[in-house]
Amino acid sequence: MEKRKIIMDCDPGIDDAIALAYAAAHPEAFELLAVTTVAGNQTIEKVTRNALDLTAFYKLDVPVAAGMVEPIVREPQTASEFHGRNGLGDCTIPKSDAEPVKEMAVFYIKKLLTELPEGEKVTLICTAPLTNIGILLKIYPEVKNKIQEIILMGGAIAGGNATASAEFNIYVDPEAARIVFKSGVPVVMCGLDVTEKCALTANQIRKLSQSDNNKVAKLCGDMAAYSLANGNKFRGKVSIHDAVPFMYLNHPEIFKIQKAVLDVDCSDGVSAGRTIADFRWWTYEEKDENIAVMDADAAKFQEYLIEAIYELGEKVK
Repeated sequence: MEKRKIIMDCDPGIDDAIALAYAAAHPEAFELLAVTTVAGNQTIEKVTRNALDLTAFYKLDVPVAAGMVEPIVREPQTASEFHGRNGLGDCTIPKSDAEPVKEMAVFYIKKLLTELPEGEKVTLICTAPLTNIGILLKIYPEVKNKIQEIILMGGAIAGGNATASAEFNIYVDPEAARIVFKSGVPVVMCGLDVTEKCALTANQIRKLSQSDNNKVAKLCGDMAAYSLANGNKFRGKVSIHDAVPFMYLNHPEIFKIQKAVLDVDCSDGVSAGRTIADFRWWTYEEKDENIAVMDADAAKFQEYLIEAIYELGEKVK
């Protein structure tokens, strides 16, 4: 595959942290231009600190920009019950001396996009509520032609996790998600329908946690173990949701996709934040065509993810 220029918009977050490790292990596939943060799994202060510390831990020389502190319309929500008080399953890593760039994330992304050489584009990988990206596209629509596509972890067709029908990232800021879906920029939605299948087993997590000679593997294992104990105890495995967009780019052959027109329920009712995917062929022929990733080869996902984690650990000893 061609090497992609990437901006990762995230809210680290256990699975964000593991996804970033996967990206860091594949510099031949991903040219990471920046990591931007938004309130979601934890507060903006905590997720930005995590992004700074993780990029340093993984030896990624990339700028970090702090983004929006709350959704466009709704009250902020966090997922501390699943990600711990610090957002990383209460695991500790060395504190970096780095600070975020001066510009807020929306303005920094706009700057990066407008400074791109003629003909070049960026892929946005979004693993958090879409507040930053929704605001970017609303106030700076001229940057749309600089975005190759938006690949996001969010949404659900069959059923949610924040509510019976809504997935957390979309539920937190459905208004932002609607802006993104209706922007005309190509969107690939990696929703719960596929990400729930992309999981590490309890035995795989235990083995990672016991990797005392590989600090990246141990960190990823310890974070996943927290998730296993606090949100997935009876399930026996942990979905690494946020690694799916990167894996989709690097190994599209292990995924099944379906064209769709995407929308979001922005009401205040019981289905608030629900993702609506219209698979009728005559609708997506007439409207902006998006993609819903529907299925994955779970065994290949596990193999490629674990391999990347160990490889990165060897690089950053």
